[in-house]
Amino acid sequence: MRLGEAAIANLTLIAYDTGMTSSRLIAFFNSFGLSEPVVHVLDSKKVFAEQAWRKLNGTDQMAEAINQILSPHYFPGVGDRENRINALRRCVTRDGFDLVDDGDRTDLISKSGAAATSVLQHLRGHGEKISHENLLTRIRNIERTSESSPADAIGSAKELIEAVCKDIIERSGAVFDKSANPSGLVRHALKCLELAPEDIPERSRGVDAIKATLNGLGNIAHQMDELRALYGSGHGRSSSARGLTPRHARLAVGSAGTLCLFLVETFEAQQVRR
Repeated sequence: MRLGEAAIANLTLIAYDTGMTSSRLIAFFNSFGLSEPVVHVLDSKKVFAEQAWRKLNGTDQMAEAINQILSPHYFPGVGDRENRINALRRCVTRDGFDLVDDGDRTDLISKSGAAATSVLQHLRGHGEKISHENLLTRIRNIERTSESSPADAIGSAKELIEAVCKDIIERSGAVFDKSANPSGLVRHALKCLELAPEDIPERSRGVDAIKATLNGLGNIAHQMDELRALYGSGHGRSSSARGLTPRHARLAVGSAGTLCLFLVETFEAQQVRR
């Protein structure tokens, strides 16, 4: 996640305008992995802020640093904060990013990263067609957090699998087990689609490969649940859990999105034939 000169210059002004003292400004940047010596007076806070942003630029901490520097804590005036976000948005757009703000949190989203993959775009299209707000909400959450909060993106990817499977089960006329884990929901959804491994006739060509692939689909959901338990946003973990980077989020989102798109498209294809 690397931003251009215009964005760095804009962020430098934002950091200066927070009104933080020299020591607090140093502590702010050090909280994102820098190791600047703590002093009480800087010759120029603007020069220091610019150098600090340049050191953070291209790191996994950049998005969260932007979110925190734009906190309402530093800019309580709604109009003032909104103007600063809009100005920075114009800068990051040139670098292939977007800023999404909900009034409390500001997320830097890559237009070419996991949030913009064709898989999620196709999945969103299906969700909009059937007005599946739960599915669309999960996709929006993924888009907001894939770069800035990988743990939250992993949690949303797991919830995306659950939402799609529950929808398919219900629309097939069955009832899902409210206590089922994600892999159990996938198995149930595959059963509703007559795609459970045991439903594949032994005489089918490539039956072993088909069964292995279908078993792999269930494993995706299981491993997603494991990953979420270890690092994700559930179980009381912080959204900035150590060890996670946007590449981990892209792995989780890509896997979950591919699985969900296959299930949705299979269901819709079967509906057309009936």
